[in-house]
Amino acid sequence: MLNTNKFHSSLLILLICFIFHSDNSSAAVYYISNSGNDANNGLSPVYPIQSINKLNSFINKLQPGDAVLFERGGYFQGQINLGVGGNENNPIVFGAYGTGKNPAISGSVPVKNWSLYKGNIFKAETDYDIKNLFFNGKQMTLARYPNTGFLTVKEPFSDATKGFKDDKLTQSPSYWKGSNVRIRTINWAYEYTPVKSFSNGSVFFQNPVYYPAQSGWGYYLDNNLNELDTLNEWYFEKNKKNGGTVYMIFPSGGNPGNYVIEGSAFSYGFFSASNIGNVIVRDIELRNQVEHGISFSGKKTGIKFNNCTFSGQMKIGICLLNNSENCEITNCRFTDINGKAIYLLEAEQSVVSENVFANIGMIPGYGVTKSAFGMSAIIALNCNSILISRNSFYNTGHDAINCIGYKNTIEKNVISNSLLMVNDGAAIKSYGKNNTNSVWRNNFIFNVKGNLDGTPRGTHTVAMGAYLDEYCSNMNVINNTITGCGNSAINFYNETNNNFIKSNVCYGNQFGIFFYKDKNPMVNNYTSGNIFFGKDINQFSVKILAGSQGYAPGKFDSNYYCNPFRDDVFLYQTGNLKTSYNYNGWKKLFGNIAESGSKLVTGNQIKYSKLFTNMSDDTSTVLLDQVYSYYDLNMKSIYGSVTIMPWSSEIILSNADIEKLPEIYTAVNYLNFGNVNDGNASVPKWYKLFGNNLKGEVTISAPEGFEISFSGDEGFSKSINVFPESGKTEKIIFVRFVPDKEKSYYDSVINTAGNLKAEVRLRGSSR
Repeated sequence: MLNTNKFHSSLLILLICFIFHSDNSSAAVYYISNSGNDANNGLSPVYPIQSINKLNSFINKLQPGDAVLFERGGYFQGQINLGVGGNENNPIVFGAYGTGKNPAISGSVPVKNWSLYKGNIFKAETDYDIKNLFFNGKQMTLARYPNTGFLTVKEPFSDATKGFKDDKLTQSPSYWKGSNVRIRTINWAYEYTPVKSFSNGSVFFQNPVYYPAQSGWGYYLDNNLNELDTLNEWYFEKNKKNGGTVYMIFPSGGNPGNYVIEGSAFSYGFFSASNIGNVIVRDIELRNQVEHGISFSGKKTGIKFNNCTFSGQMKIGICLLNNSENCEITNCRFTDINGKAIYLLEAEQSVVSENVFANIGMIPGYGVTKSAFGMSAIIALNCNSILISRNSFYNTGHDAINCIGYKNTIEKNVISNSLLMVNDGAAIKSYGKNNTNSVWRNNFIFNVKGNLDGTPRGTHTVAMGAYLDEYCSNMNVINNTITGCGNSAINFYNETNNNFIKSNVCYGNQFGIFFYKDKNPMVNNYTSGNIFFGKDINQFSVKILAGSQGYAPGKFDSNYYCNPFRDDVFLYQTGNLKTSYNYNGWKKLFGNIAESGSKLVTGNQIKYSKLFTNMSDDTSTVLLDQVYSYYDLNMKSIYGSVTIMPWSSEIILSNADIEKLPEIYTAVNYLNFGNVNDGNASVPKWYKLFGNNLKGEVTISAPEGFEISFSGDEGFSKSINVFPESGKTEKIIFVRFVPDKEKSYYDSVINTAGNLKAEVRLRGSSR
């Protein structure tokens, strides 16, 4: 009987060989497998090499058009050191062959042969210096004091970058020497450094911090064996030239042999300090590196990453420094990275698109130290003409996107839960005099919180949706939807001039738009066609903070100002004096530059409201339950349905609390997989499922020729279930095309919850 899996795998390998050799007849394809042998030349999948060490022995002899393929299902430890590239027509490719889960390049090594140390603390010897520890794939906590929360800096040293004093630290001299201190030095940053010495409550830093330590700010200490006292804590003791002893507290009665325990030991997955170009990395998982998954620091052209997964890096997923051109990061997944997912420095004409980011910078005190953006998803500094589009963000410690440069476009991103670990930032942010002529449009921003842990009493939340920081000019912020910000939906600070703010929907934020003039003028900003909707009595449509009364940052035109609980929705502050104004007072204050064609909707005009969104490329029609009455913001009745344009939103008023009605909907409603040969599987694509006020599970079903999964790498099936927490869900669903007949496929993934349904249209062909 024919083994179809083996047959299809063999066909796939032959096809891969054909593809690579047909592009360049002299190109070589090297195969790497866990079952290989480093005595082989690796030029055949039948005789693969086995290790990254062997690959590194000849990697810089690769020629344009060559490929290095890792076997799917494989697990490869080490660091790939790359010093050569391809050319525009014949790139060097790093990819995968065979079937199954994408191969993993791991920065971690197994930690085995555990023995009891004392109590429920076990120990194991290793020949590697372990910098991070993973227990069944989950990062463990370096033994710390206190176990939760923060201590407080009492008094910084005269040079506050070098240490501080805390009288509550009463341990013996040198107790903390060699430990780490992790300190919140400023609103938007944590920093860390080893302790050089300790005595009488004084903590001396081994390395100066960037932002000086401040009285009343929080810190904690870790990396001390004496503090190993809590489940899931660990410690590494270096007691030999290469390696040492790992200590860890296991679950009571647990047998270490029953768990997968790995320690991070290799700095990078791919490393290059050379000037290289035209390198493609695709279909590879990179995980648990001590520094970065990818670290390329030379001049780069045409570097591309596609369908890769990054997780467990202590600092950065992809780090491209110093002059990159025409680089692409597409359809990749970044999860559980302590610092930044992507860091681009001086990039031009590059693309970051259709990626998924989740849980980035979510451990206070970790990430990248000495940085204003050490816990963010995408950082692009001094980057010009780059496109950041169609990405999903869920849970970031700091900014989701911080992009500085000119002529950049940030569009059609879906961003949820930003600024969860620090304060003073935004979902989308930019800064500086070189930040000009960029466009932010059609983005959806939900819940920018701001975190005050470890800050002095009296610190207030500074959490924005779209933040045009100091000196931004000639920016276009258009048709974004922003809701749930702890501070302002759209924020301007100090000498931000000649910006165009149009057709944004700002719903349920403390301030719809906030202009903060500090030292320098802020002029010629045009705010038109926006909706600023407050949902409670403490929310305002507009706030201006300036040194003198009546200062106007620009012209306001044809906006909607809405709040059910007050009509004085305009707030003006000079010093500590805050004055609120109604619409007439606002116009009187600013005269003819204030308003033309605007609308005030307040008080009894509004009963209840709801934000309806359309995060797709198609016009959406939402059916309305005719038990209730509905109105638009002009108080005109709506019957039957509401139509929402692509990548837009509408606020609907009602006589009932329609926000409490159950609903499911998606971000992205159409996936086109192109052509895939029957018997093969496509690269997965994704959509995001949202659900609110649900009382039961959501069932997701795939049609003929398609499979779905919660992971882009494994676990694909015809049906999966989502179980909402407290009636709410926000989940990435991956879809892959697996045709078994030669035909065209047109169908939909069906998401159902009770009588609710949301469809995602699918298309593919195997002809």
